[in-house]
Amino acid sequence: MYELNMKILKQYQILMRYQQLITHAIDLIKSYNPIILTPDSHCEQYIQENCKKLFDTEIMFLKQVFSGVQRYEEFLKILTKTMFTILSSTTNRNDGTLYQIFSYLIIFRLDELPYNEFKKMVSEQDPVKMNVLLQFLFDIEKIQTHIKPLWIEIYDPQYIQETVIGGLEQHFPMMKDLLTSLSSRATGKQSELVEEDERPQSATKKQPTKTIPFKLSETKKKPEPPPPPKPEQYKSKPVPSYLNKRTLSQVEEENKQRLEQSKKKVQDTYKEAKQFEFKTEQRPTNYETVKKEVEDTLNKQLQFNMKYAKPVPTELEAAEIKLNAAAILREEMLLKKKQEIEKERVKNLEVNLRDSGEFEEWKKQQDEIEQIARMEHQQQKKIEMELAREAAMRAQEEKFKENRILAEKMKEEAIERLKERQELQQEQVEHKKQLIEQIIEAEKKVHIQVEKVQEKNKQMAEDQKLEMARKLELKRQEDEQIRIKREELIKQIRELERQPIKRTKGYDPTETMGYGLLEEMSLAELRDRLEVVKAERKAEEEEKRKEIVQSKDEYLSSMQKKVQEIKAHRRAESQQKNMEREAKKLKKQKEEELRKKIREEQLIEVQSKISQKKQIKSAEEQRIAAEVRETKLRQQYMNANKAMVEMKAWKSQQDGLEREIKNRQNEKLIVQEGIESVNLKERKILAEQAKRLVKTKVDFNQAYDKELKTAYQMNEELHREEAENRTQMHNIQREWKEEHTKNMITRDEYKQKISETSLQNSKKKSQQQKVKFQQSRQLEQLPSAQYS
Repeated sequence: MYELNMKILKQYQILMRYQQLITHAIDLIKSYNPIILTPDSHCEQYIQENCKKLFDTEIMFLKQVFSGVQRYEEFLKILTKTMFTILSSTTNRNDGTLYQIFSYLIIFRLDELPYNEFKKMVSEQDPVKMNVLLQFLFDIEKIQTHIKPLWIEIYDPQYIQETVIGGLEQHFPMMKDLLTSLSSRATGKQSELVEEDERPQSATKKQPTKTIPFKLSETKKKPEPPPPPKPEQYKSKPVPSYLNKRTLSQVEEENKQRLEQSKKKVQDTYKEAKQFEFKTEQRPTNYETVKKEVEDTLNKQLQFNMKYAKPVPTELEAAEIKLNAAAILREEMLLKKKQEIEKERVKNLEVNLRDSGEFEEWKKQQDEIEQIARMEHQQQKKIEMELAREAAMRAQEEKFKENRILAEKMKEEAIERLKERQELQQEQVEHKKQLIEQIIEAEKKVHIQVEKVQEKNKQMAEDQKLEMARKLELKRQEDEQIRIKREELIKQIRELERQPIKRTKGYDPTETMGYGLLEEMSLAELRDRLEVVKAERKAEEEEKRKEIVQSKDEYLSSMQKKVQEIKAHRRAESQQKNMEREAKKLKKQKEEELRKKIREEQLIEVQSKISQKKQIKSAEEQRIAAEVRETKLRQQYMNANKAMVEMKAWKSQQDGLEREIKNRQNEKLIVQEGIESVNLKERKILAEQAKRLVKTKVDFNQAYDKELKTAYQMNEELHREEAENRTQMHNIQREWKEEHTKNMITRDEYKQKISETSLQNSKKKSQQQKVKFQQSRQLEQLPSAQYS
């Protein structure tokens, strides 16, 4: 006995050891922070703090599990996430690390672990959690459909298929007994995976029925329509010869001459015209005086009595705001934060002997540089987006081409499939003809065997009738014996019920019930104890009231102190802010005055320089003009009279004015012509682009419509073929059933007669039962006197 107890104790210690190891592994993984420590240093630190009593092998196990989970972190996260989404009702996300540890051990380290040790490790955990994990891991169909596509994004598909999924398939036979034990512990049922694996597969598979098409007459093809008549080409007339005689420069010169002639005509017509003058405009008026009088009367009417108007208050007194508890605590927190910031600043000044102003300036410069870099990055991104758009357009065009090629290939494949289907149908027809011939030959030899079978069946039916009669007799005898025993028992029970039983008893409140409970007591003792408990509760309530009142008083006093501190801080802060505001105002005023002075000085200097330059320029121009005039006048006086000189001067002025007008008109016409040519080019470019877009859209729509039509036609053909095949199959099956029923009737006429007689007997019995039921219902509905 002692040895047996020791063995049980050792096993329990081992199981507890495994539980402790798994909990340590979960804590080790959860407490890891890659920002603070490296994996090795974190592992060593955790083992020194929490795993002093563990053996070296157990510490090695913890290290390997931790490093393995960290190494395959993405792999395991994908597995657990999909498991949580698929099995959300039976899993908990808090058990994610536990599932990661066991999935790592099963997928990557199960070959190294002994099976018995792993079984003990699993059995020590919660059976429901382990059952969910193992059922999900070894369900290869779920892993292939849900998890494999996500694993392939990270790892090599060959590695996933061969090592991971292949390893799970390899370990499944070994894990069958563990799966069954876990499912029985967790759900009380056998594992579905094990049942599916042990279920025997069907040895022979039924061949599918082969369809045969109907022998329908082919429809005649419609005659092709005649080709449309070719449209007559339009012959344009040649260009008229007079258009090439004149050039553009000649046309412009003619237009200029025409314009000058029209100008001269207008000037000649309005040369001697005089403007009409009204005498009423020259009369004296008093309009201004009347206007002033009207305005004065209106202003006097608008001067209202301002006797009772209150002046604007010069200084408003600050109203005190009543603070609640939350506001007081918030203000206190802000005050503490400001004090801490001030302390840190003072400490930095004491230690480093410098302020953070230089750093802030440097920070502003860096922010500007970063903003410029950001703008450049944005421009680069825009260019990249434009390039990507062009690449996408090219890819789309290539995709359209690929789709067209694929459609052509699919058409060719469909034609080949039709040919293969026709060949198969012909082969099936020949095979069925052979089968029909064989069946006809076999039916000729059946009649002899049918007679023998009928004789055997008759003998068997007689034997069965005798056996049924014997069994019915035995059953009747057994029922009679049971009925006699039941009647005897009923008599005994009724005699026992007739005997009187004493059920009353006197009640004493000082006595206990005598059930043998630990704290059993009488009603009197219970009432005494209740009184004692009520007194104790009253005392406790009074003490609690005193404590609550005391705590409230302390809280109010502390809040009053905090309010006083906050008010003092606010006063000091408001004084400081007022001082800073005044200092800022003074500083702004000084800066504005300096700016005004500098601006005024600069303006004065600029104006003086401009005026000096203008004066120098005007003096120079006057001097040159005077010299030119003097020289011209001297020459003219020398050559001709004074009248001739004046006429020439006037003519030269008129010619200069005309020249200036013409030059201005020419310049404006040239500018307008350039603007119109640019606008024309823009319109042409936009029109061409619009035409191209419309053309591309139309081509794309036409191609798409053609592809849709072909696809619809193919789909309709496939549906038609499927419908024909179904109807053909249905007809064949119906014919076969009819033939089969006829053959069965001809083979075994005796069975057919028995079935018909049994049907007739059952119908008769059902009718008799209905009649009896109706009679009983009628008897129940009759009154009691009539019934008696």
